[in-house]
Amino acid sequence: MNRAHQMQQLSVAYNNTSVMRQQLIREITCLERQLERLRLRDEMLDFATLQTYEEMISSRKELLDSLPWGN
Repeated sequence: MNRAHQMQQLSVAYNNTSVMRQQLIREITCLERQLERLRLRDEMLDFATLQTYEEMISSRKELLDSLPWGN
């Protein structure tokens, strides 16, 4: 496969954000569920872990919001 063909395939992958958008939504949902389960277990509550989950969720939401809606 020549270089131009490889670059064309990369361009198509980067321009279609629907797969990335779906993956981010799945990850956010999964992390939010895990965080909720952690909060229900008060005896094992660890502030650092909670903060890490909140940061992971927040960073994915920011990335999701930054994606173009055209695709």
